[in-house]
Amino acid sequence: MLLVPAAVTLLMVVWGLRTPSYWRDEAATLDAEARPVSALVRMLAHVDAVHGAYYLLVWPIVHVFGTGEVVLRLPSALAAAAAAAGIAALGRRLHSPRAGVLAGLVFAVLPQVSRYGQEGRPYAFALLGAVLASYLLTRFAEGPGWRAGYGCAVALLGLLNLFGLLLLAGHAIFVLARCRTLVRRWLAAALLGCLPAVPIAVLAWRQRDQLGWLTAPDATAPGDFVVWLAGSTGSAVLASVLVGLGLRSRTSGTATWLALPWLIVPPVLLLAAAKLAVPVYVPRYLAFCLPALALPVGIALAGIAVAPRAIALLLIAGLGLPTQIAQRRENGHGDDIRTAATVIATHSRPGDGVLYHCPSCHYPNTPREFAYGYPDAFGPLDDLALAQSPTASATLRGIDTDAPTLTRRLGDANRLWLVEMGGTGAPEPLAASGLRLAATYSAGDITVALYGR
Repeated sequence: MLLVPAAVTLLMVVWGLRTPSYWRDEAATLDAEARPVSALVRMLAHVDAVHGAYYLLVWPIVHVFGTGEVVLRLPSALAAAAAAAGIAALGRRLHSPRAGVLAGLVFAVLPQVSRYGQEGRPYAFALLGAVLASYLLTRFAEGPGWRAGYGCAVALLGLLNLFGLLLLAGHAIFVLARCRTLVRRWLAAALLGCLPAVPIAVLAWRQRDQLGWLTAPDATAPGDFVVWLAGSTGSAVLASVLVGLGLRSRTSGTATWLALPWLIVPPVLLLAAAKLAVPVYVPRYLAFCLPALALPVGIALAGIAVAPRAIALLLIAGLGLPTQIAQRRENGHGDDIRTAATVIATHSRPGDGVLYHCPSCHYPNTPREFAYGYPDAFGPLDDLALAQSPTASATLRGIDTDAPTLTRRLGDANRLWLVEMGGTGAPEPLAASGLRLAATYSAGDITVALYGR
């Protein structure tokens, strides 16, 4: 019975797996994976330490099977399917086999499960770590082996997503409510599980400038998060009703103490930190809370008649369908880098230069890493603003040249591609170079413009 939700989740995630273009974060993954392991480790000391475990996990896969969308995204798809099996196991243990299967099926049709199961980033793996840790917590009292397993799952979660350790606050509530005699042992296992993430946390704090593009959340953030979690406003309303029904079930006591803190506490803590301390809130950082929505909904569905149950499940899937379809378009992940690459591959000539520009980005250097998503198109172009490559400088974006050098290079160029995100209009050095606009192409939020003499 555990295989049914896993199979449905896998089918949902591989539907349109290749269609969305890489977006800039996935391109950053490929930027990191293009380096030798030693260079990758050097880079993590300067930037992106929080994703280091994922980069090292995926590195051999990319180097053996290539950098195509299916290769990069399939590990996340398999992680999402494994998480569905874990949710089914949780539901079976805490309520009934029927509730487990239904919770797994609800999880399978949530749009954000497909979104992060289709992405070459660590969020699906962190989600799996959260499910594994929560399942092992329910077996914590059964012996040292289960406790050791719990500590390992916590370590996995922290290595893949530092914010995933916020789940431990929810687990603390579960332990205090259901098994107080194990508080000390749980605390020891949780603390030991957190230890591997300590060096990453130190590096992440030093690298916090990476989050300079974030702002403090406003008053609408909690409601927006609920809608994001469910996939649509209609799904959020329906899921909220079902969650209420599921948590009020006479037989859902243990499940309530696990799911409710899991669903509520991490978002509250992250939103509070983002509001009062450092802006760190992005909904995808909390993707590991998706199972906590599916679990009580599955319990609620298990307690109603077959016909209403089927209708409710179809409604959840149907209300999220527009989001599912939107996520599977060329620009479904945000940036349509593939279309920009196609334009350049079609119209570029040997010796062409390129300038990457993002007036709305808060990056210290030129946002060129997204070009690593499709290096066959962007690689032959001469990056005029580049002084030191990302690999040589142990950074994601490389080191930009100084203004006089850039001005000289632009003056020597006969043809130049401007690849611009988040705005239109040539940067000042290009405007003063004597190059004139020859053609403009649109690729979603990316503008590709050709300049010539």
